[in-house]
Amino acid sequence: MNPDLFSGYYNHIEFVTTDEQTRDNLLDFASKDSDRTIAVIITGKDGAFEIEAIIPHNSIVAPMDVDQLLVKMTSSFEANKIMQANLSDKVLTAVFTPANTSYSEFGESASTAAMVIKMVAPMVFSFMMYFMLLFYGQLVSKSVSTEKTSKLMETLLTSIHPYAMITGKVLAVTALAILQFVTWILAAVIGLYGGNAIAHQMYPGYENSVITFINFIKDNIGDTGMTLPAVLLAVLIFGIGFMFYCVLAALAGCMVSKPEDVASTQGLFQFPIIISWLISYFAPLMGNYRLLSVTRYIPFTAPFCVPSDLITGAIGLGEGLLSLLVLTVFSLLIIILSSKIYKGLVLYTGQKADMKLLINVLKS
Repeated sequence: MNPDLFSGYYNHIEFVTTDEQTRDNLLDFASKDSDRTIAVIITGKDGAFEIEAIIPHNSIVAPMDVDQLLVKMTSSFEANKIMQANLSDKVLTAVFTPANTSYSEFGESASTAAMVIKMVAPMVFSFMMYFMLLFYGQLVSKSVSTEKTSKLMETLLTSIHPYAMITGKVLAVTALAILQFVTWILAAVIGLYGGNAIAHQMYPGYENSVITFINFIKDNIGDTGMTLPAVLLAVLIFGIGFMFYCVLAALAGCMVSKPEDVASTQGLFQFPIIISWLISYFAPLMGNYRLLSVTRYIPFTAPFCVPSDLITGAIGLGEGLLSLLVLTVFSLLIIILSSKIYKGLVLYTGQKADMKLLINVLKS
């Protein structure tokens, strides 16, 4: 065995080869040499080699140090056997090259960019929905409350059903908001891909970095992510969810009996907007995906998170359709409730709407 292979470790160790033939003679030789000497026996047995270390009774060498020595000697012995096989330098280099290990999780993309998109997209969509609702929701509420406080409601209800009145106001504002939103999206898409096509005609080797990034995201997110059905369903859920909150705004406007009560009724739809937005905004930021899986089927929070989840492929089309169904049903229920309250409060003009009054209106 060649001690030079681990010369840094063996510098303070002296190796002495002896011709002692028996085990007892070797132990006697080691014990008489010094109190820091141990005996090491290397034997061949059944096609294998055995390295045995024996500590004499008078030795001060710790067993832990002997174990470490045996590990080093075994490595040196194995390396010696390879070197004595007369292998070429190239083969020896391959033999002694260490193997690096790594691991990854199966079934989940390890792309950092895709993970960032799945975390950032819900925050961007919820932020956009939040400001649109604050602006257009107040517009719906103000439109309904203005008719009540200006005495136009009695005149309108003589020729228009309350359901039609509430639905018409909500749909008008919703259509205006969605048209503006879709216009932004279409302008961005047309400008991006149209500009890229024109630039590609002028410079054949040109490729827009934004489009390259979008294609990279499409290759690293869910199967339904960035597909046409997912985008269309996301826009539909965005619109129905926006309409749901506009109906809540109309319900808040129905409860206004005097102009000075407008501010106090705004909280009926503003508080759900703020709370739902905070949940949808901070849940992905904190990595609380269990909470997100629940909010997708709550009508108050679904509009803030489901559209982005569909586009990024976090959920499938089936889950998106189920969320759309829940949103639609609750929107219709709120329209019916708002219409009943709107019509019933005609007989209570000037009275502040409280829970007891609303229950009497709904009963009648």
